[in-house]
Amino acid sequence: MRQGWPLVCALFLAACGQGQPDADKNAAEISPLEQAAIDAGVIPDVRNVTLSGAFERRSDLGTDSFCAVGNDENGYQVGMIAVFGPETKCEGLGEAERDGENVRITLNSKEKCSFTARFDGVELKLPGELPKSCASYCSARAGFEGVSFYMIGEGDAVARSTSGRDFENLCPGG
Repeated sequence: MRQGWPLVCALFLAACGQGQPDADKNAAEISPLEQAAIDAGVIPDVRNVTLSGAFERRSDLGTDSFCAVGNDENGYQVGMIAVFGPETKCEGLGEAERDGENVRITLNSKEKCSFTARFDGVELKLPGELPKSCASYCSARAGFEGVSFYMIGEGDAVARSTSGRDFENLCPGG
């Protein structure tokens, strides 16, 4: 039986990989439960929602804002600010591309800072860990990590009315 253990262990380890979800699952595929919620109007269908618009999140420290002008085919011009008090903030301008729920944001008004956020049709969530270059957009004791924004208005016109601190318009006309 001692000689059989390596074979048993090898078979066991090979079986561990069975039944795992496909990591390359198409972003357009949704579960039956998700489709039922969309059909009932409980959640938006992210496949039919645009990122173009204005987003906010208010707290006692201030209002965080994100805006996007453009469309899925040609990309978006974006701007965002996260406020942590009267003098403490992160603020930057850049571009974004959307693929289903994934939004690839590249801030380029200072050091290049790229990351992938999640958009469910209502809320845009930034990841909890960002590249070190993203700190160039922030004052001391501030960061974009984990910030989220809720859509408050759809369309380019609404997005263009979003203001920042260093930038009069986070999403200027263009």
